[in-house]
Amino acid sequence: MRSASVITARRLTVDPRFVYRQVLLIGLGVLAAVLLLLLAAIISAGPARAAGPDNLSDAELAGVTAQAGISINVETKSRVDIYEYDISDTPDVEMDRKWIKFKHITVDDGAGGYFTTATSIDDPIRVDIGTNDAGRTLVSVYDPSHVLPRWYGIEDIEFCDLAIGSINLDALSMGPSLYRAGAHADGTGGGFDFDYSTRITAQALRFTYNTVPEALTLSGIHLAGSASGAENDPATWSFTGNFKIGDIDAGTPAKLDVVTNSDDAPGVTSLVLNLPMQGSLRVENVNFGGNDFGPIAIDGINVHRMSLSFHP
Repeated sequence: MRSASVITARRLTVDPRFVYRQVLLIGLGVLAAVLLLLLAAIISAGPARAAGPDNLSDAELAGVTAQAGISINVETKSRVDIYEYDISDTPDVEMDRKWIKFKHITVDDGAGGYFTTATSIDDPIRVDIGTNDAGRTLVSVYDPSHVLPRWYGIEDIEFCDLAIGSINLDALSMGPSLYRAGAHADGTGGGFDFDYSTRITAQALRFTYNTVPEALTLSGIHLAGSASGAENDPATWSFTGNFKIGDIDAGTPAKLDVVTNSDDAPGVTSLVLNLPMQGSLRVENVNFGGNDFGPIAIDGINVHRMSLSFHP
C-alpha cells in the first residue's frame, strides 16, 4: 500500500496527576521531551492512508494458502506537525494551573519533507498467533517499517511560562522490531506478559538550553543486544542482536497489570509495569558547550526488575 500524508494538530492537552512541581526544572523538561518524542514515533509509525484493494487473478488466488497470521507491505510518506502539547499537574480547573508546554513538534526527513515508512516484499510486517517452545500462546508483531531514519524535533519547551529550550533527535532508525504478548504464565488476570526487542541508532540527541547557542549533544547513539570493540574507539565498534525489554522464552517477561492497592494507598487503582531489560548502550561522543567529552560504553546491561506504578 502507498500513501502520502501530513498529520497536523493545533493544540493537544492532557492532565496526568503524577507530574509534580517539585521535580527539577531542567531534568523534568528533558525527560518529558524524550517521552513525547517516543510518542511521536509511535504516532508516525502507521500509514496515514491505505490504497484500495487490488484484484487478483485466479492463478494468483490459487497460490494463496491460509496461515496463522498476516503479512503487510507498506510504502508511505508522511510528515507530523503538532502545534502544541501541554501537560498540567493540577486536576482542578478552578485552580491556577501550571503547565509544561511542548511547542512546534515535528517529525520529518530532516529537511522539512516527508519521511518514508516502507517494507520490502521479502521482509513485510508480520502479525501471527502461535505457540513458543514452551507451549505458550502468543500474539507476535514483527515490524521492519521504521528502519529508514526520521528526524524528531521540539522547537520550544516551556515550564511554568519559562522557556527552557529545544530538543532534537536526528536520524532515528529502529528495528526490525519484534513485539510478543500473551496471558500471564501463572494464569492470573488483570494484565498480560510481553517482550519487545529492537535495535536503535540515532545520529544525535541534542538539547539546546533556552536561546544560548551551547547545547548538550549525544552523537552516534547505538542500542543493541551486545557490542564489541575498544570502548574508547568508536571506529572499532560493531553491534549484534537486539536490545530486549523482557524475555518470555527465558522466563523473565515484561508485565503490565491494573491493580487496586491494599497496602500503601488502599483503594487506589494503578497501572503497574515491570520492565526487565538487557543489552548494550554506546554513544560515540558527548559534547557540552562545544567541549568534547568522548564516548560512553555501557555494556552487559541486565536489569532484573524495574517496576513503574502510575496512579491518580
